[in-house]
Amino acid sequence: MGVDYFGSFFTKDGFDFTGLLNADFFQPVRILFQHQHYVSAAKLLLVAIDSIAYVEHSETTRENIFVRWLNTYADLAPLGITAEELWEHRNSLLHMSNLDSRKVVSGRTRRLVFFLGELPSSVKLDQSTTGYYNLQKLILAIGEACGRWCETYDTDRSKIEAFVKQYDLIASDARMMHVNLEDGRHAR
Repeated sequence: MGVDYFGSFFTKDGFDFTGLLNADFFQPVRILFQHQHYVSAAKLLLVAIDSIAYVEHSETTRENIFVRWLNTYADLAPLGITAEELWEHRNSLLHMSNLDSRKVVSGRTRRLVFFLGELPSSVKLDQSTTGYYNLQKLILAIGEACGRWCETYDTDRSKIEAFVKQYDLIASDARMMHVNLEDGRHAR
């Protein structure tokens, strides 16, 4: 039996999509980032995009839903990167904890490297083979993309049933049932 996360995020104003996404995805990223675990924060952010894209595009498709979701909802242009490059970055970080996916090694896409803070204007980077992006700005861009995505549920109420069905399959700390092994009772 699962945890009733749905009831936990209803307010007098309706369902709190942003609160649910914050609890399940952004709060853990924020904790890692604040404790200077930047690579882990980046990895978890990329997993969040995977999960949200899965919820949105649950139908069976050969299309890359990570890239599709980003191209639909995120504005990556100010960061100087593309959804396709971020997909390869995701593959590198999540599968090998490095920066070189197969497409990067073959020269078919740029390697991505994140940085923190603002680069001084005097620093000139050759971005022909490597793309540099600000991790904190990516986190904010994905947060804004989630906001745009959540708004679609106000305009297309038919999406809610599919959301619930798919979201129930997502594992998260915020929605896991905690069992007291001493007395067998569960607590949320």
